[in-house]
Amino acid sequence: MTTTPAFTMVSKRKRVVKLCCLGVLFLTLAYAIIVIDPTEVIVEDKLSMYEGSYLNRLWKKPPLEVFISIYVFNITNPEAFMRGEERLRVQEIGPYVYQEFLEHRNSTFNPNGTLSFIPVRRQVFVPERSVGDPMEDRIMIPNIALLGVSSAAYRMSTFAAFAVAAALKPLGMAPILNITTHDLLWGYDDPLVRIASTLLPELIHFQKLGILDRMFDDGFDTVTINLPESVRNQQREVEDSIIDDDDDGVPDELAETLQEEYYHDIVLQSKTEEPIRDYSIDVWNGSPGLAHWGYVAKDHWDADRRNTPCNTLQGSYDGSVFPRNISKTEVFKVYRKAFCRTLPIAFEREGEVDGIKAYWFSIQENAFESSIDDPYTSCYCKNNQCLPKGLGDLSPCWYNIPVAVSLPHFYKGDPTLSQAIDGLSPNKEKHDAVIIMQPQLGIPMKANIRVQISLLTNVSFNSELRPFHNTVIPLIWAEMSLEKLTPELILLLNVLFGIAPYLQTGFICILALLGASLLATAVLVLLCSSEAATFEYDPRKSIRYSTVNMIPYPLRKELEKYGEAEIIRREPLLIENSA
Repeated sequence: MTTTPAFTMVSKRKRVVKLCCLGVLFLTLAYAIIVIDPTEVIVEDKLSMYEGSYLNRLWKKPPLEVFISIYVFNITNPEAFMRGEERLRVQEIGPYVYQEFLEHRNSTFNPNGTLSFIPVRRQVFVPERSVGDPMEDRIMIPNIALLGVSSAAYRMSTFAAFAVAAALKPLGMAPILNITTHDLLWGYDDPLVRIASTLLPELIHFQKLGILDRMFDDGFDTVTINLPESVRNQQREVEDSIIDDDDDGVPDELAETLQEEYYHDIVLQSKTEEPIRDYSIDVWNGSPGLAHWGYVAKDHWDADRRNTPCNTLQGSYDGSVFPRNISKTEVFKVYRKAFCRTLPIAFEREGEVDGIKAYWFSIQENAFESSIDDPYTSCYCKNNQCLPKGLGDLSPCWYNIPVAVSLPHFYKGDPTLSQAIDGLSPNKEKHDAVIIMQPQLGIPMKANIRVQISLLTNVSFNSELRPFHNTVIPLIWAEMSLEKLTPELILLLNVLFGIAPYLQTGFICILALLGASLLATAVLVLLCSSEAATFEYDPRKSIRYSTVNMIPYPLRKELEKYGEAEIIRREPLLIENSA
């Protein structure tokens, strides 16, 4: 069967149309994947906080191994120090390790897009990680209750200091105690505490005084955090309140600039100038601030002056989860009741953990500073008196016992603090505080939060305690560490942020190359067809002629004898041949 040129041209046009359609389809698919971002859709579905989500199940009872390593400061020269012959010398002993288990109970998703819950923590001793048995190991430590009450009285007035000194003298309490490590951490029987709990049961609701017992006495605090929905709702409310540019007589360009500044200052920040971000604290026990640092209700007549970023919790984080897509310019404020204040952390460096991209955040240099002129730290200066650099006042959370928080060995603090006591050696690697976060998801991958508890002593009106006067005595330091994620979480993060993005990018490139190749092929076919079509088609040009001898050769030889062969040979037979 023969094929005409007209049929061939139609076939080529169909082929070009098919190639174009396939090329456009592949390019459209590539563009759709870029716009939709299936990896982000999966992350949004699996790792967003809503009832029953994967993240919500992890958050309710985190399957993480969090350890608290305790190091105690044992006084090695009690007699020489009390005689005034030597300055205080301490020896660091530890670690005594406890594993912390966290649960977020009674979680409730509120109609306004916030999430309320009660964090409950418990600690279990881990002997295989510890240097000894805290129930048996004995140490020499200052009498916290005796020195604390005497120092608190000294802060009040000279008369109060003399009165307390006279009242304490008959009790015959020793200024330095020999007790077990367990008693120091979880409480020992003290006559002062026993008397106080009897006289003031509503204020002093415990019978024994222990450092960890006070630090981890969270009670049943109700915390409310902002979910992404709540943040979006607040943004929409502010956007709706912005006056339309066309009605205020302001030029459009200037109006846009003012609107951007207004949006940045108001939408992204609360009334106390703290950023409102996903999963940031909204209220703690119904209050957006810390009353023990001077925060008052917003309808209070002096609220504008007293409420500052220093005593405001809104915009800070409880440390369990942070906003997604963290940038390197972020500064987060982390709050835990044991710290009695918020601690600012800032980006330090970028790296990898288990092959997954990670950001290192460390406590800022001014985390434990206080200044009357700084709205972020002014509330920590009680009666306009600020502690030295590197010390954070804990007394409002310790029933006004003068206790301070700092980095271990007074790292990043005033050098005179560590120089005043023998046995201290500040070191960045051992004593800095670091949180390592996965930036796209905003969850801690590793953490080493290190804090020290010290006793501030001012006891000049008590002759028996005079060697302790104007001294900052380190008691313990604790390291709260998240060493690694579970294998399940590591696999999930590797798939979502390690493998899936590369697979998605590769698939986009393949689709784009296929689409571009098919379109290029269609163009080439079309160009070749157009070039061939420039020649004029003539059916007669396809006819060819050839001579066919119909008479057999022997017979023709015979006919040549008679002179007819020449005629026969020249008479052709027309045969139409198709080109």
